[in-house]
Amino acid sequence: MPTFTLLSAGDPFEQMAEVAHASVRAGFIADYLAATNLIDRAHIAYEVELYDRANPDEAPLMDEIRGLHQPAAA
Repeated sequence: MPTFTLLSAGDPFEQMAEVAHASVRAGFIADYLAATNLIDRAHIAYEVELYDRANPDEAPLMDEIRGLHQPAAA
């Protein structure tokens, strides 16, 4: 007699939420890099801080933005 195994396809809502979070994070980074003056960068940094406080279970996005200015390890 054949045996069947149930394979979960994952929750589509969770997958959509992950894609949305990744898009928001990428958008913040793109906006930060595109900012042409300190006032715009400060405003985006403020928005990123709010985002980080609202999503404490994720890696801080502000750390990623600060890491953009660090030289790569050799």
